[in-house]
Amino acid sequence: MPEEKLEQTGTTDTIIAQKQNLVSVMQEENVLLDKILEQQTLLHNCVKEKDWDTLNRNIENLQNLSDHFVELEEKRMALSSNVDMAQDSEISPVLSEVRGKLQKSKVENKVLNEYISTTRKFLQGVFDSVVPQRRNVLYSKKGQIVKPELSSVVLNQMI
Repeated sequence: MPEEKLEQTGTTDTIIAQKQNLVSVMQEENVLLDKILEQQTLLHNCVKEKDWDTLNRNIENLQNLSDHFVELEEKRMALSSNVDMAQDSEISPVLSEVRGKLQKSKVENKVLNEYISTTRKFLQGVFDSVVPQRRNVLYSKKGQIVKPELSSVVLNQMI
């Protein structure tokens, strides 16, 4: 009987340590998500202001932060295998905060992608109207009609 109590205590201590490590990793993720959200805002501003040098630096910074987040997420997945995170009173608030920031980051990405897509379509339409390219039809390897891209344009006016 005394051996069983020692084993149970050891297991309980292990679970407590695992929970503490899990909370610590999730708090790191939380701080990292704040930095990622800040970089996403800077990235969006660089695109709007057409500051391409700063944009490249911000993309590199964002990529490094994302790589670090993936590492933390792998640790979190390993630590959370034996824990019901939604039901645990220590973990649940941190989990909610991380999920909220992840959702905000996803929305920021979607908004930036839509902005870039809309701007690109608009500019492509303007260039198609102003500088018509080849009239022959091009096909992709899969047999679909491909719209030819603009090859080059020289303007003496600022758009």
